[in-house]
Amino acid sequence: MSQQPPKITTTGSLLALSVELAVTRACLLEPVAGQYRLASWLTVERNPELDLVQQLADTCRRLGRRLWDEARDEPLLQSEDTLQFPPVDQVTVIASPRPHLRVWLAGLSYGVSLMAAHQALAAGPVQVVGTSCLTVELSSGQLANELIDAQPEVLVVVGGYDNADLAAQQPILLLCKLVGQAIARLPRAQQPALFYAGNRWAAAVAEMLLRNGDSALPLTMLGNLQPAPNLVNQAELAVAMGYHFWRLCERTPAFGQVRRWVTGPGQISNLETSFAQLTLAWMAHQGLPVLHALYCTDAWWLHVWATEEKNGVRMRFVPPQTRPTDLAVWPPLQLVSGEWPQRLWPVPALHWWDRSNVAPLVAAIGQVAPLAMVQALSLDVLTR
Repeated sequence: MSQQPPKITTTGSLLALSVELAVTRACLLEPVAGQYRLASWLTVERNPELDLVQQLADTCRRLGRRLWDEARDEPLLQSEDTLQFPPVDQVTVIASPRPHLRVWLAGLSYGVSLMAAHQALAAGPVQVVGTSCLTVELSSGQLANELIDAQPEVLVVVGGYDNADLAAQQPILLLCKLVGQAIARLPRAQQPALFYAGNRWAAAVAEMLLRNGDSALPLTMLGNLQPAPNLVNQAELAVAMGYHFWRLCERTPAFGQVRRWVTGPGQISNLETSFAQLTLAWMAHQGLPVLHALYCTDAWWLHVWATEEKNGVRMRFVPPQTRPTDLAVWPPLQLVSGEWPQRLWPVPALHWWDRSNVAPLVAAIGQVAPLAMVQALSLDVLTR
């Protein structure tokens, strides 16, 4: 049974900002009668002609009271007239301002290595735009043409169990040779970042073949995705994709300026991570052993399965308006941020619903004011 959030004595305003692919969001938490409440929030469609700073400035200006410092071009953290224009005490930002990674997969078989790769990548912010399987028909020229058409940002090479036998290494090395030759045919600006997650005994030669003499080629060598027939290590590949996605987010124009607005000890994070942290925090607050939550956007849905175990978060990205069969083993869906997909997931008796998609923003405030986060979520955001 959840408890009423404890009262607190701080009086400062807390501002949370979010930049997503299609929208920006802002929400303001204010103390009311000793508890933080969601005073106002706003969602604004992104304008492609405005950079991140301009877009967030416009969102803040429309939120209600004065929250934007026109002189410093940042949120109002300082004010010469604190009575008429009180500053905010804390600013948090979550940002996923770009589409998910465009990924091409290359593997040895559709039923083993490529299937395992698809399953692993479903836990990361990616969209698979094409696959190549090692066959007698596969050529570097054909692969190069396919990559030019698909324009992936990442190419992942998988295949082969961890086997030191030279004969067992030959298939994955042949695939790496074809991939390296294909990448060399592409203009530098169109070359995807490479990730190798195949037979570890072949890794040294595989790296040489993938680089094809190009020492500047971005290449990351990972542990084997499937080192044995009944063993699949999905986490490392999914984490690597999440990290690469974040690095590309950081290259968004004006991202560095937005990052500097975040007040310590908070740190900027992405939307997907913030929602996972929200799920864990709400599970703990409600005293639940597990919690299945869903975040809905027009481009993708994110399922999160939180447990009390160490590293107890599973993430699963799916296309909107779908319910893949592998989710049948997940717990019942109890928390939704966005429109509840009742046709696919009936609403259970015990549930929490964030109709405005602001729960990840409020969760980000938990970095600097965890009690304020719990209070706003309990009283205003997650309705039952």
